[in-house]
Amino acid sequence: MRYLFFILAFAVTGCSSSEITNRNYLTHSNGNGSSTNQVQKIEMRLSAFGVEADKYPYIDVFIDFDSDSSYCRKRYDNPKYKDSVYRLTKAEMLIIASLIEKSDLHKLKKEYTVSKTDQPSSKTTIYLNNNTFQFKDYGLVAEYPLSELYKIVYKY
Repeated sequence: MRYLFFILAFAVTGCSSSEITNRNYLTHSNGNGSSTNQVQKIEMRLSAFGVEADKYPYIDVFIDFDSDSSYCRKRYDNPKYKDSVYRLTKAEMLIIASLIEKSDLHKLKKEYTVSKTDQPSSKTTIYLNNNTFQFKDYGLVAEYPLSELYKIVYKY
């Protein structure tokens, strides 16, 4: 199952096996030899506030690509469900970096919303080496690459 996930994920992002081992292929040169689009870190907060389902978690995600680390904390309003912590795999982090760095984040809307009430929301901050982007999403309806990012990061 995990093998199938990796094949599908790399087919979606267009990575070859040699690219998977080296993140430097993702950067773009600005003409003077320095990269202009490399992701440094990502912070995400999935909120279950107002969602009428006890099994729906709050998830706080911190991904630091410079230190090659991730920390994801899942918690619930209902004490019946246990809080937990998980980390993203190296492959997941490479997929995320590829999704972000190959996308034009300037073209994305800064805020997404649905008219239905009691929906989960997400606040995502993406730090590139030359810019910071913040996205708010009520209903988790954002377009690509944010929608793909949710599928990888939010585990519930």
